[in-house]
Amino acid sequence: MGAGELPLAQAFADLAAELPQLRDAESVPAASAQGRMLAGNVVSTVDAPSFDNSAMDGYALRFDDLRPGHWLHEIGRAYAGHPFDGVVAVGTCVRIMTGAPLPAGADTVVMLEDVAVDGGTVSVLRTPAAGANIRRRGEHIARGAIAITAGRQLRDADVGLAAAVGVTTLAVRRRLRLGILSTGDELADPPQPLGPAGSFDANRPFLCAAARRCGFEVHDLGIVGDSLQTFAAARRRAQELGLDALLVSGGAAQGDADIVRAAAGVRFVPLAFRPGRGIVFARFDDGEAPLTLFGLPGNAVAAYISFHLLVRPLLLRLAGADATVPLHLPLPLAGGACLRGGRIDYRRARLVRDDSGSLRAALLRDQGSAMLRTVTEADALVALGPQPTYADGDLVETVPLALFG
Repeated sequence: MGAGELPLAQAFADLAAELPQLRDAESVPAASAQGRMLAGNVVSTVDAPSFDNSAMDGYALRFDDLRPGHWLHEIGRAYAGHPFDGVVAVGTCVRIMTGAPLPAGADTVVMLEDVAVDGGTVSVLRTPAAGANIRRRGEHIARGAIAITAGRQLRDADVGLAAAVGVTTLAVRRRLRLGILSTGDELADPPQPLGPAGSFDANRPFLCAAARRCGFEVHDLGIVGDSLQTFAAARRRAQELGLDALLVSGGAAQGDADIVRAAAGVRFVPLAFRPGRGIVFARFDDGEAPLTLFGLPGNAVAAYISFHLLVRPLLLRLAGADATVPLHLPLPLAGGACLRGGRIDYRRARLVRDDSGSLRAALLRDQGSAMLRTVTEADALVALGPQPTYADGDLVETVPLALFG
């Protein structure tokens, strides 16, 4: 690790400490809140479940009636939404389906597969524990309890949970307004013709797609040339549009044409991982709308990795979410690996099963920092380093790409 280079977790913590969070909130229907940043706790309006009910298809009975060779008399049936209105007295039972209210007098449910039935009588073959297979009132969430904590980026299950606790509207942060642009005289968008040293811009399309998936309001600001004046104009336009953040790819390294890094008011944040080696960061609050700038490397894979590992969670934090760096899972490596060492090297990998069925991470052959195709072929990123060699089966920190959507 070079002097001043920051590990991923430290870089996130340092930059997150400099970011304000959106405070403007609005009320939206819970059913359409997926992907939004929750601005206030969701409090349950009911006990869930609101009554004792069966967790299994089976028979509701009195535990004290369970004696070897003893037969119980079936006196009725209970279904979800259709309770049994009588009382389970000594020596009786009720056939009950999952979700049905527990009949009065019963204290245990035995599963269907654990009984023998002969006409209207039932014998229990395997005795359950007392109170088995019953969902107790409020055991999931009690009325007045917090069901979902503020700061969460809402997922589909959260939308369902809000409905389950009787909540129809949610307070969420307004959408983060994010501008995205690419820099480079060589870049063009298809179907424009390419110049003799030109290439199509891949970074801006995938960054726009990723940002929309995060729930942001995305403004595609196009491509700007390699001049400080054009970049300064693009930054002013972003502030005039009232954007919260500007995400730029290209121009963030140390080359002669790296105009983002050379712009006034920005600083380079060196990172102790490859590909990428660093991002550009700035906060502009010069009398116009405050603007946060993130500058990514120009190489496509470096931009992808820097964005998803670091900048994406920082933008989510800016948007009001309690975000952090992506989860890294230890998995055994399929085959050995050699690298330069000294830093963390994020390599693309496929997740494979070995002969025993265990999951392993198999590195792809091509690992170039401009080879975006390899990201589409990968299932995960594998963090290798700082040591230079790994043996087959060594545990390596693995980031499933499915985490990014």
